[in-house]
Amino acid sequence: MNSRQHSKMLRFLFSCYGLLFVIVVWKYAEREDTPSSGPLESICEYDVKQLCPECFTDTSVCRGIGDIFKPQDGSWSSRINSLFAAHSTTLGTLGKTNTLAVMKRLNRRETIEQLSREFCATDANTYSVSATHRCAWSRSGTLKAASAFVTDSILDKRRVEGCIFCPPNTKHLSLQRFLSMIEPTATELWKLLVVRANAEPLILKLLSQQQRSFPVPTLLHSFGFSIIESFDGEPLNNFYDHQPSVRMMIARELIKAAFRFTEGAAGFRFYLTDLSPDNVAIKLTEDSKTVSVSLVDLDNIIVLDSLADGFSSNRHHVHGKIECDGCFAYVQDDVCGHRSSDLNYFAVCQLLHENLNGNAEVGLLHLADEVTDAAQILHELLDECVHCQPPSCRNRSIILEEMLNVLDQCLA
Repeated sequence: MNSRQHSKMLRFLFSCYGLLFVIVVWKYAEREDTPSSGPLESICEYDVKQLCPECFTDTSVCRGIGDIFKPQDGSWSSRINSLFAAHSTTLGTLGKTNTLAVMKRLNRRETIEQLSREFCATDANTYSVSATHRCAWSRSGTLKAASAFVTDSILDKRRVEGCIFCPPNTKHLSLQRFLSMIEPTATELWKLLVVRANAEPLILKLLSQQQRSFPVPTLLHSFGFSIIESFDGEPLNNFYDHQPSVRMMIARELIKAAFRFTEGAAGFRFYLTDLSPDNVAIKLTEDSKTVSVSLVDLDNIIVLDSLADGFSSNRHHVHGKIECDGCFAYVQDDVCGHRSSDLNYFAVCQLLHENLNGNAEVGLLHLADEVTDAAQILHELLDECVHCQPPSCRNRSIILEEMLNVLDQCLA
């Protein structure tokens, strides 16, 4: 069983790693003959020259990063501190266009440093890390051992957060099929480390290749183990007090997103295990007649290869609500053991119906001022979707289709 509760509680601890990282960057920058022109270049150079030089074939990748993205805060210290806020995300602008964009630090919990230490510990002949030497990812002139080690870490059955690959018996093949679909401009080791740290850029790359669009940010640039992506709006939290028509438009787009991610791409289904208000971005036009929805945090996600063999059951998995104050709970083995699941449908229903503590009085579609037949029907459908228990659940996809019909009629 998984939840988001413990990750929320540890955010303060993770921010402390940012301070340690800044110290490392400073110490490294002091050793350079030509100092970097800004904090982003220093971070990139740390990734490229210290963290994993084997991951990058172009040593000039860091050049001019400070001109591509400008953090909103003005001072050097405030810029660097903002990089290690919750989720290691900072808002800024793109170079000459001055368009809002978001920078994300993928290695936000020093995951790659920890993997490097663990990898080096597996080699009895490796030298220790010192001021002048580092433990290399390459052994005997090859990265084969490192790639195998990181792959095993990705597919570790004990992992409950991050990017999880299913089904359990053929995950190695599913992972390789997924990586093979990502443009071969990056090294295999870089892609594997990104999957382990934060697979969002690879998922965005795959989704951008599809004919039908997904409600996700656009990947604009990557450097080292950081990415820049489009700014897609304000968090969903800011829209709970908007007029009912706006909330119904948002609900309609979220339901469509649940269908889109469950359908997936190239045979992969994507199950969102961290669907919360702060991970949904909304853009509302000035006349309040059109909204766009974007799911902006694809770190915690189950990638299920529906084309693979090895499922414990070919039947459709039906999720039953698990009471969990302040978190979203599910059974990972159940989702991974079936070729398809209604987990996304349940997650969207719960998001629309109530907060994570089960309070329906603060749900996005709690239309207290709308004493209409449509409002009552929506309430009943959401209540059925969230609180039904298998095997007595009606197909949730049908419930959501009925909700879409009601919403379309209300918004016509």
